[in-house]
Amino acid sequence: MLISSKNIKIRMDEIHNSKIENSLVSVVILNYNDVNHIEKCLDSVFRTTGCKFEVILIDNGSTDGSSLACKEKFPQIRLFQNKENLAMAGRNIGIDNAKGEYIVFLDSDATVEPDWIQNLVKSYLSHGIGLYQGKILEADDPTIIGSSGNLLNIFGFGYARGNGEKDIGQYEEFEQISFPVGACLFSSLETIKKIGYFDESNLLYLMYDDVDYGWKALSLDIPSFYEPKSVVYHPKSTSSKLNSHKIFLLERNRWICLMSYYSTKTLVKIFPSFLLLEFSLFLFLIIKGMGLAKIKAFFSLLKMYSSIKQRKIQLNKKRKLSDNEIIIHFVNEIHLSEAMSKNKFSFFVCSVIKSLSKTVRRLF
Repeated sequence: MLISSKNIKIRMDEIHNSKIENSLVSVVILNYNDVNHIEKCLDSVFRTTGCKFEVILIDNGSTDGSSLACKEKFPQIRLFQNKENLAMAGRNIGIDNAKGEYIVFLDSDATVEPDWIQNLVKSYLSHGIGLYQGKILEADDPTIIGSSGNLLNIFGFGYARGNGEKDIGQYEEFEQISFPVGACLFSSLETIKKIGYFDESNLLYLMYDDVDYGWKALSLDIPSFYEPKSVVYHPKSTSSKLNSHKIFLLERNRWICLMSYYSTKTLVKIFPSFLLLEFSLFLFLIIKGMGLAKIKAFFSLLKMYSSIKQRKIQLNKKRKLSDNEIIIHFVNEIHLSEAMSKNKFSFFVCSVIKSLSKTVRRLF
Protein backbone atom coordinates (compact mmCIF):
# COMPACT_ATOMS: atom_id res chain seq x y z
CA MET A 1 0.00 0.00 0.00
CA LEU A 2 1.46 3.37 -1.03
CA ILE A 3 1.25 6.29 1.35
CA SER A 4 1.08 9.69 -0.34
CA SER A 5 3.37 12.55 0.67
CA LYS A 6 0.23 14.55 1.48
CA ASN A 7 -0.88 11.93 4.03
CA ILE A 8 2.60 11.86 5.55
CA LYS A 9 2.53 15.64 5.93
CA ILE A 10 -0.91 15.54 7.57
CA ARG A 11 0.31 12.86 9.98
CA MET A 12 3.45 14.86 10.83
CA ASP A 13 1.34 17.97 11.43
CA GLU A 14 -0.88 15.98 13.79
CA ILE A 15 2.14 14.75 15.75
CA HIS A 16 3.54 18.28 15.79
CA ASN A 17 0.28 19.79 17.08
CA SER A 18 -0.10 17.06 19.68
CA LYS A 19 3.40 17.81 20.98
CA ILE A 20 2.57 21.50 21.29
CA GLU A 21 -0.73 20.85 23.08
CA ASN A 22 0.93 18.53 25.59
CA SER A 23 3.93 20.76 26.29
CA LEU A 24 4.02 22.54 29.64
CA VAL A 25 5.20 26.16 29.51
CA SER A 26 6.22 28.09 32.62
CA VAL A 27 5.15 31.75 32.36
CA VAL A 28 7.37 33.82 34.67
CA ILE A 29 6.17 37.33 35.55
CA LEU A 30 8.01 39.84 37.73
CA ASN A 31 5.93 42.32 39.69
CA TYR A 32 6.99 45.45 41.53
CA ASN A 33 4.17 47.74 42.70
CA ASP A 34 2.40 47.33 39.36
CA VAL A 35 -1.15 47.36 40.63
CA ASN A 36 -2.30 49.25 37.52
CA HIS A 37 -1.25 46.50 35.10
CA ILE A 38 -0.60 43.12 36.70
CA GLU A 39 -4.22 41.89 36.92
CA LYS A 40 -4.86 42.84 33.30
CA CYS A 41 -1.68 40.99 32.34
CA LEU A 42 -2.77 37.84 34.18
CA ASP A 43 -6.29 38.06 32.75
CA SER A 44 -4.83 37.87 29.25
CA VAL A 45 -2.36 35.11 30.15
CA PHE A 46 -5.11 32.89 31.54
CA ARG A 47 -6.91 33.15 28.22
CA THR A 48 -3.95 31.38 26.57
CA THR A 49 -4.97 28.49 24.31
CA GLY A 50 -3.27 25.60 22.53
CA CYS A 51 -0.91 24.36 25.24
CA LYS A 52 -0.55 23.67 28.94
CA PHE A 53 0.99 26.35 31.12
CA GLU A 54 1.72 27.37 34.69
CA VAL A 55 2.13 30.94 35.97
CA ILE A 56 4.95 31.85 38.32
CA LEU A 57 4.53 35.33 39.81
CA ILE A 58 7.64 36.73 41.47
CA ASP A 59 7.06 39.77 43.65
CA ASN A 60 10.11 42.05 43.98
CA GLY A 61 9.27 43.51 47.37
CA SER A 62 6.05 45.32 46.43
CA THR A 63 4.32 47.48 49.02
CA ASP A 64 1.02 48.01 47.18
CA GLY A 65 -0.44 44.55 47.88
CA SER A 66 -0.74 43.85 44.15
CA SER A 67 0.73 40.34 44.22
CA LEU A 68 -1.45 39.18 47.11
CA ALA A 69 -4.51 40.56 45.32
CA CYS A 70 -3.50 38.57 42.24
CA LYS A 71 -3.06 35.40 44.27
CA GLU A 72 -6.54 35.86 45.67
CA LYS A 73 -8.05 36.39 42.22
CA PHE A 74 -5.93 33.69 40.53
CA PRO A 75 -5.25 31.06 43.21
CA GLN A 76 -3.58 28.76 40.65
CA ILE A 77 -0.54 31.03 40.30
CA ARG A 78 2.63 30.10 42.13
CA LEU A 79 3.65 33.19 44.10
CA PHE A 80 7.20 33.88 45.29
CA GLN A 81 7.76 36.99 47.39
CA ASN A 82 11.14 38.71 47.71
CA LYS A 83 11.93 40.99 50.61
CA GLU A 84 13.69 43.44 48.30
CA ASN A 85 13.70 44.47 44.65
CA LEU A 86 16.10 42.14 42.82
CA ALA A 87 15.32 43.74 39.44
CA MET A 88 15.70 41.27 36.55
CA ALA A 89 17.72 38.91 38.74
CA GLY A 90 14.34 38.04 40.26
CA ARG A 91 13.69 35.99 37.11
CA ASN A 92 16.28 33.51 38.35
CA ILE A 93 13.75 32.34 40.95
CA GLY A 94 11.54 31.40 38.02
CA ILE A 95 14.37 29.44 36.41
CA ASP A 96 14.95 27.50 39.63
CA ASN A 97 11.28 26.71 40.17
CA ALA A 98 9.88 26.24 36.67
CA LYS A 99 8.23 22.87 36.00
CA GLY A 100 7.73 23.39 32.28
CA GLU A 101 9.67 22.08 29.33
CA TYR A 102 9.57 25.65 28.05
CA ILE A 103 9.78 28.98 29.85
CA VAL A 104 8.71 32.50 28.91
CA PHE A 105 9.56 35.69 30.80
CA LEU A 106 6.80 38.29 30.49
CA ASP A 107 6.66 41.88 31.76
CA SER A 108 3.86 42.62 34.22
CA ASP A 109 2.50 45.45 32.07
CA ALA A 110 2.21 43.29 28.93
CA THR A 111 -0.90 41.59 27.55
CA VAL A 112 -0.99 38.74 25.05
CA GLU A 113 -3.00 37.14 22.25
CA PRO A 114 -4.47 33.72 23.18
CA ASP A 115 -2.17 31.83 20.76
CA TRP A 116 1.04 33.66 21.77
CA ILE A 117 2.69 30.67 23.47
CA GLN A 118 1.40 28.14 20.97
CA ASN A 119 3.13 30.00 18.16
CA LEU A 120 6.38 30.33 20.10
CA VAL A 121 6.48 26.60 20.89
CA LYS A 122 5.69 25.76 17.28
CA SER A 123 8.46 28.05 16.09
CA TYR A 124 10.94 26.51 18.53
CA LEU A 125 10.09 23.00 17.36
CA SER A 126 10.54 24.11 13.75
CA HIS A 127 13.72 26.17 14.07
CA GLY A 128 15.55 24.76 17.07
CA ILE A 129 17.54 25.98 20.05
CA GLY A 130 17.57 29.71 20.63
CA LEU A 131 15.98 32.67 22.38
CA TYR A 132 12.69 33.82 20.86
CA GLN A 133 10.59 36.96 20.90
CA GLY A 134 7.27 37.71 19.25
CA LYS A 135 5.96 40.86 17.60
CA ILE A 136 5.53 43.60 20.20
CA LEU A 137 2.76 46.12 19.48
CA GLU A 138 1.99 49.25 21.48
CA ALA A 139 -0.76 48.60 24.02
CA ASP A 140 -2.41 52.01 23.55
CA ASP A 141 -2.28 51.79 19.75
CA PRO A 142 -1.89 48.22 18.43
CA THR A 143 -1.34 49.56 14.90
CA ILE A 144 2.10 50.79 16.01
CA ILE A 145 5.11 48.49 16.38
CA GLY A 146 7.08 48.38 19.61
CA SER A 147 9.60 45.79 18.44
CA SER A 148 9.86 43.45 15.47
CA GLY A 149 13.12 41.99 16.69
CA ASN A 150 15.91 43.70 18.61
CA LEU A 151 19.19 44.50 16.88
CA LEU A 152 22.63 45.34 18.25
CA ASN A 153 25.22 47.63 16.73
CA ILE A 154 28.94 46.73 16.76
CA PHE A 155 29.54 49.55 19.26
CA GLY A 156 26.95 48.15 21.66
CA PHE A 157 23.89 50.26 20.79
CA GLY A 158 20.79 48.09 21.07
CA TYR A 159 17.47 49.06 19.53
CA ALA A 160 14.05 47.70 18.64
CA ARG A 161 13.58 47.28 14.90
CA GLY A 162 10.44 48.96 13.58
CA ASN A 163 9.84 50.90 16.79
CA GLY A 164 7.22 53.60 16.18
CA GLU A 165 6.38 52.38 12.67
CA LYS A 166 2.85 51.67 11.48
CA ASP A 167 2.33 47.91 11.29
CA ILE A 168 1.46 47.29 7.65
CA GLY A 169 2.83 43.77 7.42
CA GLN A 170 6.43 44.76 6.71
CA TYR A 171 7.84 42.47 9.42
CA GLU A 172 5.95 39.21 8.92
CA GLU A 173 8.93 36.93 8.26
CA PHE A 174 10.58 34.69 10.83
CA GLU A 175 14.25 35.64 11.07
CA GLN A 176 17.34 35.74 13.24
CA ILE A 177 17.94 38.89 15.30
CA SER A 178 20.69 40.12 17.65
CA PHE A 179 18.83 39.73 20.95
CA PRO A 180 15.24 39.29 22.19
CA VAL A 181 13.21 42.08 23.74
CA GLY A 182 13.06 41.91 27.53
CA ALA A 183 9.26 42.29 27.62
CA CYS A 184 8.72 38.73 26.32
CA LEU A 185 11.57 36.22 26.10
CA PHE A 186 10.89 32.55 25.30
CA SER A 187 13.00 29.40 25.11
CA SER A 188 13.21 25.86 26.41
CA LEU A 189 14.10 25.57 30.09
CA GLU A 190 17.09 23.44 29.09
CA THR A 191 18.43 26.23 26.86
CA ILE A 192 17.92 28.89 29.53
CA LYS A 193 19.84 26.75 32.03
CA LYS A 194 22.69 26.41 29.51
CA ILE A 195 22.87 30.20 29.23
CA GLY A 196 22.60 30.63 32.99
CA TYR A 197 21.10 33.19 35.32
CA PHE A 198 20.22 36.77 34.54
CA ASP A 199 22.92 39.10 35.89
CA GLU A 200 22.97 39.03 39.69
CA SER A 201 25.80 41.50 40.16
CA ASN A 202 23.49 44.53 39.81
CA LEU A 203 26.11 46.09 37.51
CA LEU A 204 23.43 46.39 34.82
CA TYR A 205 20.65 47.52 37.15
CA LEU A 206 17.63 48.93 35.25
CA MET A 207 19.10 49.06 31.72
CA TYR A 208 20.61 46.72 29.09
CA ASP A 209 19.69 43.44 30.81
CA ASP A 210 18.10 42.18 27.57
CA VAL A 211 21.17 43.13 25.50
CA ASP A 212 23.37 41.43 28.05
CA TYR A 213 21.39 38.19 28.09
CA GLY A 214 21.18 37.98 24.30
CA TRP A 215 24.92 38.68 23.95
CA LYS A 216 25.68 36.09 26.61
CA ALA A 217 23.57 33.52 24.73
CA LEU A 218 25.26 34.36 21.42
CA SER A 219 28.71 33.91 22.97
CA LEU A 220 27.55 30.35 23.77
CA ASP A 221 26.46 29.85 20.14
CA ILE A 222 22.77 30.23 21.03
CA PRO A 223 21.07 32.60 18.55
CA SER A 224 18.00 34.79 18.96
CA PHE A 225 14.93 34.75 16.70
CA TYR A 226 11.88 36.85 15.87
CA GLU A 227 8.55 35.02 15.48
CA PRO A 228 5.89 37.46 14.18
CA LYS A 229 2.97 35.06 14.68
CA SER A 230 3.27 35.48 18.46
CA VAL A 231 1.74 38.87 19.33
CA VAL A 232 2.27 40.72 22.61
CA TYR A 233 1.03 44.20 23.56
CA HIS A 234 3.27 46.44 25.66
CA PRO A 235 3.12 50.11 26.70
CA LYS A 236 5.27 52.52 24.72
CA SER A 237 8.87 52.39 25.88
CA THR A 238 9.79 55.07 28.38
CA SER A 239 13.21 55.31 26.69
CA SER A 240 11.50 57.68 24.25
CA LYS A 241 11.47 60.15 27.16
CA LEU A 242 15.16 60.31 27.95
CA ASN A 243 16.69 62.29 30.77
CA SER A 244 20.21 62.63 32.17
CA HIS A 245 19.85 59.68 34.55
CA LYS A 246 18.70 57.34 31.76
CA ILE A 247 21.54 58.51 29.52
CA PHE A 248 23.95 57.81 32.37
CA LEU A 249 22.59 54.26 32.77
CA LEU A 250 22.47 53.56 29.03
CA GLU A 251 26.03 54.74 28.42
CA ARG A 252 27.48 53.06 31.50
CA ASN A 253 25.71 49.76 30.88
CA ARG A 254 26.57 49.80 27.17
CA TRP A 255 30.22 49.96 28.11
CA ILE A 256 29.81 47.28 30.79
CA CYS A 257 28.60 44.94 28.03
CA LEU A 258 31.40 45.97 25.65
CA MET A 259 34.05 45.41 28.32
CA SER A 260 32.44 42.14 29.45
CA TYR A 261 32.11 40.44 26.07
CA TYR A 262 34.69 41.90 23.69
CA SER A 263 38.21 40.52 24.08
CA THR A 264 40.98 42.96 24.97
CA LYS A 265 42.40 42.33 21.48
CA THR A 266 39.12 43.45 19.89
CA LEU A 267 38.85 46.55 22.07
CA VAL A 268 42.42 47.56 21.15
CA LYS A 269 41.78 46.87 17.47
CA ILE A 270 38.78 49.19 17.29
CA PHE A 271 40.03 51.76 19.83
CA PRO A 272 40.62 54.57 17.24
CA SER A 273 37.03 54.19 16.00
CA PHE A 274 35.77 54.21 19.58
CA LEU A 275 37.59 57.50 20.24
CA LEU A 276 35.96 59.23 17.27
CA LEU A 277 32.56 57.75 18.10
CA GLU A 278 32.63 58.69 21.77
CA PHE A 279 33.74 62.24 20.96
CA SER A 280 30.88 62.65 18.46
CA LEU A 281 28.41 61.17 20.95
CA PHE A 282 29.68 63.48 23.68
CA LEU A 283 29.12 66.53 21.46
CA PHE A 284 25.64 65.25 20.65
CA LEU A 285 24.77 64.90 24.34
CA ILE A 286 26.16 68.36 25.11
CA ILE A 287 23.81 69.80 22.49
CA LYS A 288 20.98 67.86 24.17
CA GLY A 289 22.02 69.29 27.55
CA MET A 290 23.08 65.89 28.90
CA GLY A 291 26.87 65.90 28.42
CA LEU A 292 27.46 65.60 32.17
CA ALA A 293 25.73 62.20 32.15
CA LYS A 294 28.39 60.88 29.76
CA ILE A 295 31.17 62.11 32.06
CA LYS A 296 29.52 60.53 35.11
CA ALA A 297 29.18 57.24 33.22
CA PHE A 298 32.92 57.27 32.46
CA PHE A 299 33.93 57.78 36.10
CA SER A 300 31.39 55.19 37.26
CA LEU A 301 33.04 52.66 34.93
CA LEU A 302 36.44 53.41 36.46
CA LYS A 303 35.06 52.64 39.92
CA MET A 304 33.48 49.42 38.66
CA TYR A 305 36.46 48.24 36.62
CA SER A 306 37.50 45.49 39.02
CA SER A 307 33.96 44.05 39.15
CA ILE A 308 33.63 44.20 35.36
CA LYS A 309 36.97 42.42 34.97
CA GLN A 310 35.83 39.59 37.25
CA ARG A 311 32.56 39.37 35.35
CA LYS A 312 34.46 39.06 32.08
CA ILE A 313 36.59 36.23 33.45
CA GLN A 314 33.51 34.28 34.52
CA LEU A 315 31.76 34.78 31.18
CA ASN A 316 34.82 33.70 29.20
CA LYS A 317 34.93 30.35 31.01
CA LYS A 318 31.82 29.20 29.11
CA ARG A 319 32.27 31.12 25.88
CA LYS A 320 32.16 29.18 22.57
CA LEU A 321 32.22 31.83 19.81
CA SER A 322 34.94 34.37 19.02
CA ASP A 323 34.24 38.08 18.52
CA ASN A 324 34.60 37.55 14.77
CA GLU A 325 31.80 34.96 14.81
CA ILE A 326 29.57 37.09 17.06
CA ILE A 327 29.93 40.38 15.14
CA ILE A 328 28.39 38.72 12.07
CA HIS A 329 25.05 38.95 13.92
CA PHE A 330 25.40 42.68 14.68
CA VAL A 331 24.33 45.58 12.45
CA ASN A 332 25.93 48.86 11.39
CA GLU A 333 22.90 51.11 11.90
CA ILE A 334 21.36 52.45 15.08
CA HIS A 335 17.89 53.80 15.78
CA LEU A 336 17.49 56.92 17.91
CA SER A 337 14.35 57.43 19.96
CA GLU A 338 11.95 60.14 18.86
CA ALA A 339 13.13 62.40 21.68
CA MET A 340 16.75 62.16 20.51
CA SER A 341 16.35 62.50 16.75
CA LYS A 342 14.84 65.92 16.15
CA ASN A 343 17.85 67.84 14.87
CA LYS A 344 20.40 67.60 12.05
CA PHE A 345 23.23 66.68 14.40
CA SER A 346 21.31 63.52 15.33
CA PHE A 347 21.52 62.40 11.70
CA PHE A 348 25.21 63.30 11.67
CA VAL A 349 25.89 61.08 14.70
CA CYS A 350 23.93 58.20 13.15
CA SER A 351 25.94 58.59 9.94
CA VAL A 352 29.23 58.57 11.88
CA ILE A 353 28.22 55.42 13.76
CA LYS A 354 27.17 53.65 10.56
CA SER A 355 30.38 54.61 8.72
CA LEU A 356 32.61 53.64 11.63
CA SER A 357 30.77 50.32 12.02
CA LYS A 358 31.41 49.47 8.38
CA THR A 359 35.10 50.37 8.80
CA VAL A 360 35.44 48.28 11.96
CA ARG A 361 33.74 45.31 10.32
CA ARG A 362 36.53 45.17 7.72
CA LEU A 363 39.06 44.57 10.50
CA PHE A 364 37.58 41.15 11.32
